[in-house]
Amino acid sequence: MKLTVLGNNGPYPKAGGACSGYLLEDSKTKVLIDCGNGVLSRLFKVCDIEDLDAIVLSHLHSDHMSDILVLKYAIGINKAKGKFSKSIPLYIPFEDNELIERLNYNDAFKIIPIEEGDKIIINDLVLQFKEMIHPVKTFGVKVEKDNKVFVYSSDTSYHEGLIEFANEADFLLCECGVLEKDMEENSNHLSAKQAGEVATKANIKRLVLTHFWPKYRLDRIMNEAMETYDSLLELSEEMKTYYI
Repeated sequence: MKLTVLGNNGPYPKAGGACSGYLLEDSKTKVLIDCGNGVLSRLFKVCDIEDLDAIVLSHLHSDHMSDILVLKYAIGINKAKGKFSKSIPLYIPFEDNELIERLNYNDAFKIIPIEEGDKIIINDLVLQFKEMIHPVKTFGVKVEKDNKVFVYSSDTSYHEGLIEFANEADFLLCECGVLEKDMEENSNHLSAKQAGEVATKANIKRLVLTHFWPKYRLDRIMNEAMETYDSLLELSEEMKTYYI
């Protein structure tokens, strides 16, 4: 499997950046995980929309799904012109029914609800979902192929369920939306230090951090995560591809 980071900021992008969006591929399959603002134009640099086998939205906060509201036109208008034939499967938490109804422009998507424990097989990829702790219904995503395991935390506060879900993964793409100095009592995001702790407790082989507050210095994020994780640690880079 390989992962291309299309955007890694949150809850808004830095100048020239994009919010959460990740293209996961193998030789047969392309799955877009999250589609925040700025992601669609980046996706076009990597593949055509027609090449997508599925899209997964971890949750419905704008920095993880706003470009879906534009992608629906890219698909729907081309379908009306006879240049695009399929509806792309869109796996999504069913929470905001009004928003979900707005997505189905000209049958751009085949909208499928996801729940904790669901297992989805897309060609050779096996996807599973775990509900995270966030103000809206949010799911972490696990993808397995050929005894390799990729886990995406999505947005979440610290909890043991994430550690159990990610246990022994080869690659954990983990959000770290805050630094410890800015943590509030009931934070909705992991700090970089907590992300490192999750990776250590879950015995993660490779930790890649994402969902950066655009005003933070990246060296501070790295240094804080290194306090609690001493294995292979990287900060995600936009438009960089990682192999799992």
